[in-house]
Amino acid sequence: MYDAITIADELLRIAKRHGAALSPMKLMKLTYIAHGWALALRKQDLFQNRIEAWRYGPVIPDLYRATKHFGGSDIPLHLIDENAQPQVDGMTQTFLDDVWSKYGHLSAIALSNLTHQSGTPWEQVYRPDRRNIEIPDSLIRSHYEALARGRHAA
Repeated sequence: MYDAITIADELLRIAKRHGAALSPMKLMKLTYIAHGWALALRKQDLFQNRIEAWRYGPVIPDLYRATKHFGGSDIPLHLIDENAQPQVDGMTQTFLDDVWSKYGHLSAIALSNLTHQSGTPWEQVYRPDRRNIEIPDSLIRSHYEALARGRHAA
């Protein structure tokens, strides 16, 4: 298991290899989606960082704090060393490449819309009058297992 920042760093390297820059929002959504699919398909946590239901969707607070200074701008490509040694094992690298191939072409807004659909873990726990509500891995796992069975569109 890894830290969410490590997973995000790998996703940034993959994006750069494909000539794509990521905004913090898109990176957040890709990291969250990768975690959901890992719970469903690999039957393991990709990371144990807390995930919370914020106004604009699921947020990994540790990743938010690490990227918030970029605001709505893309994370500059020159900050990403795509040739750095992967900090994840080969199976995880392949898994993240698969996540990129399925979701990397989508905009941050499109990814956000996926995480806000009716019945999603975010929608189940979000309350506009409350802050810091954790989205349990059990809800995320169940949702992505249902997606894998074809019971939801994503």
